[in-house]
Amino acid sequence: MFQKSDKRSQIFQAAFKLFAQKGFFHTTVEEVAQEAGIGKGTVYGYFASKQELLRQMLIFATDYYFDTFFRVVEGNGGLKEKLVAIAKEHFRFFNEHREIAKVVLYEHRYITDDLGDWLIEKEQGRIQYLVELLRSAAANGEIRVVDFKMAARMITGALWNLGMEAVISSFSGTEEELAEGIIDILWLGLSRQ
Repeated sequence: MFQKSDKRSQIFQAAFKLFAQKGFFHTTVEEVAQEAGIGKGTVYGYFASKQELLRQMLIFATDYYFDTFFRVVEGNGGLKEKLVAIAKEHFRFFNEHREIAKVVLYEHRYITDDLGDWLIEKEQGRIQYLVELLRSAAANGEIRVVDFKMAARMITGALWNLGMEAVISSFSGTEEELAEGIIDILWLGLSRQ
């Protein structure tokens, strides 16, 4: 995810680490620079302010997450396999990038309106993508016809909730067990039928 020799990546890594540990408000640009092993002026050479640094960090992490989301769906079999692949990748991301997840979870109050709108637009794109997957699966007879948008929201909501819970506490089970467990419940529902 991060390029070792790239200064911007070094700054992101340092900032994610410190923002996750100390919080955005309590971390200084000087501390980020020290953690990255560079000068404070170098940080300002890339980012006009600490707020802009956070903004660019969240854009970087979100783009990486969504690019991976769309990539893992391609080439998998039916809908259930695609959903399991999405869930596995989701939990892998949260497990491997806990600091990023903590920053997203705890520092959302520092998200500006324009960044918030952009994040909502990205999430709506993912919801629409899932709607189309579900619609196609229904047309192929894999699933029954339901409110596809509601189903897509339920899937993403469950993934985000469990992912954040795992970041706050810890993963209870492997990424594969979590993915298969959540998709099994979503796939079969709670009914005895």
